[in-house]
Amino acid sequence: MQKKISIFLIAALIVGGLSFFFLQSPGNAVVSAEVGTEIGMQAPDFTLKNMNDQEVNLSDYRGQKVFLNFWASWCPPCRKEMPDMQKLHEEYGKEVVILAVNVGENKSTAANFMMENGLNFSVLLDTDKSTAQNYLVRGIPTSYFLDKNGIIKEKVVGAVSYERMLELNRIEK
Repeated sequence: MQKKISIFLIAALIVGGLSFFFLQSPGNAVVSAEVGTEIGMQAPDFTLKNMNDQEVNLSDYRGQKVFLNFWASWCPPCRKEMPDMQKLHEEYGKEVVILAVNVGENKSTAANFMMENGLNFSVLLDTDKSTAQNYLVRGIPTSYFLDKNGIIKEKVVGAVSYERMLELNRIEK
């Protein structure tokens, strides 16, 4: 019995050691960070419907910079920053994806606002406010700027100007 336990422990140590070295090798480098809403953390994944009723996951955009913005049509600072978001979308849409998460409003309200203001970047609907709650959104607009690995690089509460959007997305003019 003692011999079987010794063999099992030796085998476990060998497997554990090999796993450690395998996971540490550079060819298997995967960016991993603690999931959370603070700078340096992996942005929590979510699934929301877009304006075409298609489900969209934040993780679908890995490999791209993401400007994640929580907003509502009744919010004056949100309304103020929307033209700058549209300009960013038009000029740098290949460099950074805008995901504008409408908080607490229905599809028709968000769609009417977008059409009335000539906005055509991606809008996701958080009708039950669960994603905003998960991101600890306390005031809107709140924006998260994610790198290509989904790591939060910046977080801003309040309206963001076009120039600041370029800076926070690390876009060179």
